[in-house]
Amino acid sequence: ALIAMAGFVLIGLGVSNVVPVLCRRAGKQRVMPVGVAIAVITTAGYAGILVGPASIGLVAHMVGLPLAFAMLGVLMCIATLSA
Repeated sequence: ALIAMAGFVLIGLGVSNVVPVLCRRAGKQRVMPVGVAIAVITTAGYAGILVGPASIGLVAHMVGLPLAFAMLGVLMCIATLSA
């Protein structure tokens, strides 16, 4: 349990700066008004909160929970490397 908690702490430290960085980048872009850009980021965040768990559940139902979490880990690594 201690290793799992340490993992959650590390993930939290790594992911906690994503929203402030996105909001700053939205404020500096010139494609759309700043208010609209912030609204788009917020909407995407809430959509992820709603769709993410259901998607993981669907994948887990099809291929099993361990493989679903492994796929989630791979997606997180891809997102990290593409930043």
